[in-house]
Amino acid sequence: TPTLESFIAGIRAARALGFHVFVVPLLGVVGPGTWAASIQFSTSTQEQSWFDSFWQTYQPYVEAAAIAGAEQVSIGTEESWLQQYAPASLWNTLIMRVHSVFSGTITYDMNWSTLSPPFPSWMSNADLGVIGVSEYIPLTDVRERIDPTMMFALWRDKIKAVLDTASIALGKPIVISEIGYRNTADALYHTWYPESTVSPPDPVEQAAACDAALANMISDPHIVGIFFWGWEDVQSFQLSGQPAVAVLHKWYTSPQS
Repeated sequence: TPTLESFIAGIRAARALGFHVFVVPLLGVVGPGTWAASIQFSTSTQEQSWFDSFWQTYQPYVEAAAIAGAEQVSIGTEESWLQQYAPASLWNTLIMRVHSVFSGTITYDMNWSTLSPPFPSWMSNADLGVIGVSEYIPLTDVRERIDPTMMFALWRDKIKAVLDTASIALGKPIVISEIGYRNTADALYHTWYPESTVSPPDPVEQAAACDAALANMISDPHIVGIFFWGWEDVQSFQLSGQPAVAVLHKWYTSPQS
């Protein structure tokens, strides 16, 4: 976790370069499972304690984000069990707390595996401006290379339709808070894996996957932002130095974006 000083300095440096800033808390878990989706409790007292402890830890960073000029803050990321089972009152209190110190856009980032309605009632809270999605829906069920010419239609039918349906059900726009494709020949199989143990590097496949995603999303009125994972030091998801960068540049500088 960065210090508050470096956190503020990072936001201000990004703003000075003309970037917009979206602050997302990524929680690691010590013990069985290392993913935030595995955070769960057996009593309401434990759940209350966790939410209070989380806010005590996160509040200084939310306040710092407001001071430094961040435009958007998430209240959580991929906390699938808590998202479904923790009482709505705890989530609504967390939203209220964030809103009390941050006047920008507030979101919560759900994992793609929880995109099916019905959604928890707290997601309808008016202070949640958008709902985020970590979008790693696979486009193939077998380990194979997909012909780039087939990707647009696959993405439209398997992913865009799901996202649009979720946005309509939620009554809110969606921001793709995280999306990424491996630089491997099996980039569209188990897309959440950061590495492939059997497939060779394939920067053309990675670039084509990014192109299909953006071609479907960039003009979709239900989707108001797209954040790729990630630039560097993210294993095979790395975009820096790859042909996919030209694809992102094309779409993010297009008249439709």
